[in-house]
Formats: sequence, structure tokens, C-alpha cells
Amino acid sequence: MPLALGDKEPRRAAPEVETKWEMDWVNGQEVIIEHQAAIAVYTNAAGGIAIRQERAWDEEEDTFIILSTPEAARRVIQALQGELAAMQERK
Repeated sequence: MPLALGDKEPRRAAPEVETKWEMDWVNGQEVIIEHQAAIAVYTNAAGGIAIRQERAWDEEEDTFIILSTPEAARRVIQALQGELAAMQERK
């Protein structure tokens, strides 16, 4: 039926607009493993234990930590174990 002058056309429902989902790399619960640079552990030529982290794209060199004595290595291991235990307690 044609509309008479002054009659309003019935409103149509607005089409649903799909909202674009944005990935939240900082706080997103979907993120299960955050970025982690590769880490190598080996004995260097001087007999120390080298802990070497792969350089990032914006760094010129890898990062090194050299533990020159077995006691230094034991202390680092103890500290890491303490941190791991504290993390487990917080969970």
C-alpha cells in the first residue's frame, strides 16, 4: 500500500555492526606465554658458567652474565629457587 503524504515509513532495525575485537597483548587473558628471549647456558673458554640472552631486534649484542666460580653459580641457583618458591606461594 502506498504511503499518503505525511505518513512516515516504518522504521527498520539498524543492521548489526560487528565490533572489531582488539588483541590485548599486555592484559589479555588469551595470552598464555609472553615474549621470552632465548637463553643459553654453557661453560666458556675461561671455565666460567656463561648465561647468554639472545639480543633483541633493537640491540647490537647479546647480553652475558658470567659466573666465574662454582660458588657464584650455587648462589644464583639458590636465589632462583627462592624466587620460584615465593611465586608458588603467591598462587
